[in-house]
Amino acid sequence: MRKIFIPLFLLFGISLSAQMPKDIMKDPIPVAMFQATYAFHIPGLDTKDLYGVNHNVGGGFAYKTESNWLFVVNASYIYGPKVKGDRVEIFGEGITNDAGEIIGSGGNFALLELNQRGFHLQGEVGKLFPFGVNPNSGFFIQGGLGYLRNRIRIDYQQTLLNTPLPVDKDYRFGYDRMRGGPAAHLEAGYMLLNDTRLLNFSISLEVTYARTRDLRDYDFRVFTNSETGVMEPVGYTDPNKRYNDFYYGIRVTWSIPTYERKPQDFYYN
Repeated sequence: MRKIFIPLFLLFGISLSAQMPKDIMKDPIPVAMFQATYAFHIPGLDTKDLYGVNHNVGGGFAYKTESNWLFVVNASYIYGPKVKGDRVEIFGEGITNDAGEIIGSGGNFALLELNQRGFHLQGEVGKLFPFGVNPNSGFFIQGGLGYLRNRIRIDYQQTLLNTPLPVDKDYRFGYDRMRGGPAAHLEAGYMLLNDTRLLNFSISLEVTYARTRDLRDYDFRVFTNSETGVMEPVGYTDPNKRYNDFYYGIRVTWSIPTYERKPQDFYYN
C-alpha cells in the first residue's frame, strides 16, 4: 500500500504544479486575446487617384504561443472622408450641369455627400521578440493575406421634394466604382502585455497592398468624346483590368487577454 501511495502522491504533485498558472511578468506564456484596433492610413498607387486619407476601425482575435509566435485574424471597416475629383468626373456629364451639380426632382441642387467606404479581412502570422518589462512584451513583426474592398458611398439628404433620381436607390451603384481583391499586409511595432487586463496594447506601422478589379459590371457615367463631340457611356467595365490599391499608416491595438492570472502570494506569521 505504501509503495502505491508514494508514486500516486508524487504524480498528483507533478500534475498540480503543471496546472499552476505562470507569472506573465516573469515567464513566457501562451495568451489568447480579443482585440480592438484603430488605424490611420494614407493612400498610394492607384488608390490616391480616387481617395484621400482614411480611418480603419475593427476587431479580431490573436493568439501568442509560449514561444512568442503570433496568430491573428481580424476584420476592419474603412471610412475615408474625401473622394478626389470634381463632381463631373465622379458622375459624368450625363446627369450633371456645367458646375457638376445634380438637379433633384424638385428642381433644386441635390445635397450630396461623397466619401469612401470599405472593409478588409485578413489572417496573419508573426513573431514577437521579447524586450522591456517582461518576456511576453517586445517588438513584433507580422504579415498575412486577406481580402480588401472599397467604393464611393453616395449619400444625400432624404427629402420627398428634391430626390436626386439619377443616383437614387440602386442607381447609385452605377457610379460607386466598387472594386476589391486579394490583399497582402505587413505590420511591425511594439506590443505590451502585463498582469493587468486594462493596459495591454500595441502600436505599429503597417502597409497593405491589394490587387483589385471592378466589381460592378457596368459604369453609368457618360462623357463627351473629344474627337467626335458625341456623348458616350463608359459602359461595361473591363473584367481583365486590375488596380494597385495601397495604404500605409499607423495602427493602435487594445487587447483583452484571457490568460489565467497567477494568484497573489500570502504570508502568515
